[in-house]
Amino acid sequence: MNRFITPAILLGLVGFLAYGLLNSDPNRDAPNALLGKPAPAFALADTKGTTHDLNTAKNEGPVVVNFWASWCGPCRQESPLFARVSNAPSNVTFLGVLYNDQTAPAEKFAAEYGLKYPTLLDPGSKVAMKYGIGQVPVTYIVDPQGKIVYHKLGPVTDENEFRAALRQAGGKL
Repeated sequence: MNRFITPAILLGLVGFLAYGLLNSDPNRDAPNALLGKPAPAFALADTKGTTHDLNTAKNEGPVVVNFWASWCGPCRQESPLFARVSNAPSNVTFLGVLYNDQTAPAEKFAAEYGLKYPTLLDPGSKVAMKYGIGQVPVTYIVDPQGKIVYHKLGPVTDENEFRAALRQAGGKL
């Protein structure tokens, strides 16, 4: 009887793990601890030396904070959408925070994709750490009250969903 207990337990564990793997949605965004909370404040210089302050930017309307890198394949996926939305007239401010990357390749990347919003340098990844960034891309929308109302781990590719989140945050698109 005892020789059947160990295999039965192992079979149950394998079944439990298989169920979890087969019933998970890989496109579902993991919950984020910052969602619904005040966005960590920051003031960072862009590649031209101009400082951009999140607290100042949010006073104009919603702010998109996108952590990205030129070496990031999924960042290339979302860049055309960000170029379309950010270059259209609106009250939305886009701030791209460079993650573990160099200025020259980032500027080349931004020019290639038509990203005209500021690319912010994050020396020592201090702001990235405040936001819990461990991989890119990661996108947040901060409403005018300074609260994080949208979080996306991975590339933003659903333009309708993204625009709806911007409108919900007070964006006039």
